[in-house]
Amino acid sequence: MRGSRAARATRWLGATAALFAMAGAASVLFVAIAAVMRAGTLDRLDAAIELAVHRFDSAPADVAMKAATLIGSNAVVLPVVALVALVALRLRRRAVAIVLAIDAVAVIAAYSALKVLFSRERPRLFDKIALPTDASFPSGHSMSALGIYGVVAAALIALYPRARAPALVAAALLVVAVGLSRIYLGVHWPSDVVAGWLGGVPPLVAGVYLIRRDGARYQPSGAGGFH
Repeated sequence: MRGSRAARATRWLGATAALFAMAGAASVLFVAIAAVMRAGTLDRLDAAIELAVHRFDSAPADVAMKAATLIGSNAVVLPVVALVALVALRLRRRAVAIVLAIDAVAVIAAYSALKVLFSRERPRLFDKIALPTDASFPSGHSMSALGIYGVVAAALIALYPRARAPALVAAALLVVAVGLSRIYLGVHWPSDVVAGWLGGVPPLVAGVYLIRRDGARYQPSGAGGFH
């Protein structure tokens, strides 16, 4: 018994260390990309990638990318968070609901502040939709896709462990689709999207850690769908 508890504790510590190491690495990469972006070194590469993606322009792609960008907007993200939080409350998992709410507020506040800090202009290489009026770096949609939808997926796995595979696949597809949509629609530079993904890693890690920690109270064996 003691051996199994020690093994579980070791696995927990290892998984936690890996999570926070990932958050640290993502933060370092974010700072590096921000520095290179500010120096103007990424401008030509960003433009080349943006125009290359634009070559896939088509009516079906327009519909798919506009749908993806809508899913990544606060108009959809916040109701999804509220719905999953209500489910968590109904299942008496108040801590999960609180994590979801704090995570959403933190991610939105973080990318809003970063946009003001860096004040990068939006790309104007082509017109697919109207350009947003706020700054470009980092992509708020991309940061929300990883930092909020990722935590939503973690919450769903904690609430319904059998939903692990579909939740992870859906979250991964959303992260890619939302980020790609911002490039395809011409409202973000590729480096904005990459920075948004990287910026979403720390809140994702924090959310997953807190949800895992809460789940340990309900599943003492350490099983919670996040091995």
